[in-house]
Amino acid sequence: MANKKEIIKIKDLYFAICPHTFEDLLISEMKDIGIKNLDPVKGGVYFESTPEKAIELLLKTRVASRVLKQFYSFDIKNEGDLYFYAKEIKWKALFTLEQTFKIDVSLGHSPNGFKRSKFKNTMFLGQKLKDSIVDRFRDDTKGQRPDVDKEYPDALIHMRVEPHDNKFSQKEKVTISLDLSGSLLSNRGYRIRTVEAPIRENLAAGLLMMANIKTKDDFYDPMCGSGTFLIEAALIKADISPSFLHIKDYFENEETPWSFLKLEFYTKNKYLKENTEKLLKEIYENDKKGYEFLKNNKIKIYGTDTNEDAIKACKINIGTAGLSNFIYLEQADGTTFNPGEFKGTIVTNPPYGERLGEIDDLKPLYHELGENFKQQFKESEAYLITSNFELLKQISLRTSFKKILHNGKLEARFVKYELF
Repeated sequence: MANKKEIIKIKDLYFAICPHTFEDLLISEMKDIGIKNLDPVKGGVYFESTPEKAIELLLKTRVASRVLKQFYSFDIKNEGDLYFYAKEIKWKALFTLEQTFKIDVSLGHSPNGFKRSKFKNTMFLGQKLKDSIVDRFRDDTKGQRPDVDKEYPDALIHMRVEPHDNKFSQKEKVTISLDLSGSLLSNRGYRIRTVEAPIRENLAAGLLMMANIKTKDDFYDPMCGSGTFLIEAALIKADISPSFLHIKDYFENEETPWSFLKLEFYTKNKYLKENTEKLLKEIYENDKKGYEFLKNNKIKIYGTDTNEDAIKACKINIGTAGLSNFIYLEQADGTTFNPGEFKGTIVTNPPYGERLGEIDDLKPLYHELGENFKQQFKESEAYLITSNFELLKQISLRTSFKKILHNGKLEARFVKYELF
């Protein structure tokens, strides 16, 4: 039988997930809003915080994909331990009988990185946790239980299982958290249409932050696809929050875009609700000022693509973001496009050539792209992300910056060229 004393109740500890190599950017965002107690690990940052600051991070972060609030931890030796310990948790204090839930499970290494979790089947672990939650609700409510919703749950429960550093220990640490956003924070809401191999919004924003784009400098994406770099650049330049569409829906359409609005820790805390409402209004008003800034300042943001469908998708997405009047689009070849007077930053995600025979076809594209940068974009900077290092050699420019990262499952390189 589980010992309640062995279940640790966690207070004010959170974990923000981000793409690996973006941890420093996330830390910078956290420090900007006043979060101080930070513990970075591969793929994210643990932090101590008030709920108000954690919610502020969720609303303002451009690079995080999720913000988790930790609630409980305990040690297990096997799946049976998981069921018995989890059944001791008062789940109705986290979400209600009427609300739906879903479980995500992840397996990790020991803190020192040397031990891998002995558990292999995340689906089975998730089933055990689900059984314990359902049975606890049945015990507490005379046989009633909440439903599972795999698409749009009210409560997204995240369970992390990882071994301890002690090489002789058979126990592993289980941490139970709730996802405060529910859906990925990278899903800003503007990408209605997409193209093949689109870049995620938070990855695009992180790359733009690495490129240190300036507010009034020109910006150009020669292979704009569905427009993610263009839109994220406009948001950064105008200081519009990445949550702008969700915040707009919250005030104008009375929608509830984030899970935390429905969770018990939030709904039963009067002061947290009041402070969050105030914060939401501040961000909402600041986002309006951002659009006014774009309206009153001639900031040049250009996007081209040779693909007609890509340009159509781009126009729809830019329109959804409310940025149609501020971004110039043209179906044109980025290897020959001349924007006229330009001084600023180019960031693009050219094709990588993942299919057989494509690499040879793409070599001229990369070479001509580099030549056009040299001729038409002097006194500017160009950044490319690609997973094909062979193709980068076709650009006859010297890189002044290189960073290895991941675009989805692909190892990629983000490189910078200074154009004189």
